[in-house]
Amino acid sequence: ITGRKLIVFTANPQHPFASIMQQDVPLFEDMLRSVSDSKKADLMISSSGGDPNAAEKMLMMCRGRFPEEFNVIVPNLAKSAATMISIGSDKILMGYAAELGPIDPQIERITETGNREMLPAKSFIEGLEIVRQKVKEGDPPQMYLSMMAQIRPEILSVCENAISESREFAQRWLKQYMMKDQPEQAEETSRLLIDEYKSHGKVINFIEAKDRLKLNVEMIDFNSDLWNLVWELYCRSIQFIQVSPPNGSGAKLYESESVSLTMNVKITRAPRN
Repeated sequence: ITGRKLIVFTANPQHPFASIMQQDVPLFEDMLRSVSDSKKADLMISSSGGDPNAAEKMLMMCRGRFPEEFNVIVPNLAKSAATMISIGSDKILMGYAAELGPIDPQIERITETGNREMLPAKSFIEGLEIVRQKVKEGDPPQMYLSMMAQIRPEILSVCENAISESREFAQRWLKQYMMKDQPEQAEETSRLLIDEYKSHGKVINFIEAKDRLKLNVEMIDFNSDLWNLVWELYCRSIQFIQVSPPNGSGAKLYESESVSLTMNVKITRAPRN
């Protein structure tokens, strides 16, 4: 229907290794090699995000393989690092229930109980600014000494650098492709994607993407043959990756018209003493 090759990247939302990561690259390349005869392609992606550096590498690979046209199809979720891949395309085709997300970087923190949690990088910097403002307004600095002792300068530096890198990523790829004739809009869109939204999980639907972010997005008519095929393929992909690999080990699915590859990671727990 589109006249372009179709490749598919589907992450299993129930798997702990579903995030975009460097380990995706070899399988992603094997999938891309199967459509090497084409200079135009659509990537149908379903992912909650992951490593921005891995996302950029996968985007570079797609842009290198498909120099004439590279579009992204989002049936449901393309969040965080998957949004980063999407904004590096020429056009994003969205289902009526599809959502993108902010690209503000997340920093891993170890809690007092030893668990891992992801926090927005900007929350560390904003938290420091809140304390500074409270002291300026008259709060005694002693109130915050124990709290401030837990804020390590190197973590603040990591946060600042991660935010800067995300902004540079968005500006670079938008200026090169989707907004190549609108450099000022590319900078504003980058700012909105990183600074504007209070929640990393914020839903950016078609209207928000089009009217506020000014992205080149197209709504797929849900009465069309294209939407029926996209949704069926999406449902089949999710069903396959969750059910077919043994013992619930399916983390990712990579497909073209001639290749179907899965990343299977079996999680085992050490026996208790």
